Amino acid sequence: MQPDIKPGSVVHIEVTKKPASERAAKTLSRLFKKDPTNARADRLRTKTRTRRFEDRRRGGRIWVVRPSAPRFVQPEKGATCKIRATTDILRDLGSVARFVKVTTAS
Repeated sequence: MQPDIKPGSVVHIEVTKKPASERAAKTLSRLFKKDPTNARADRLRTKTRTRRFEDRRRGGRIWVVRPSAPRFVQPEKGATCKIRATTDILRDLGSVARFVKVTTAS
């Protein structure tokens, strides 16, 4: 990651290498989900998924079956996104710096 990126600026992230570990893949997925287009699609997916919750009775009480959602964005080599850099995002970018190329968006 470049040290000249300031919090509050918009950064362009490009995946240069497939993440080697599951932790890095989850971090990249979380970062890519903050892109406005991906966030909008994720909200829509969440809304439709919550409509399909299944109610059951367990011990005389209503119990809602909430299946876990699969990872929404799974960035591969060459995937790109633009997000606003905050301090937590800059920290996450530092942890996956060997898999991504970060530049300031103009």
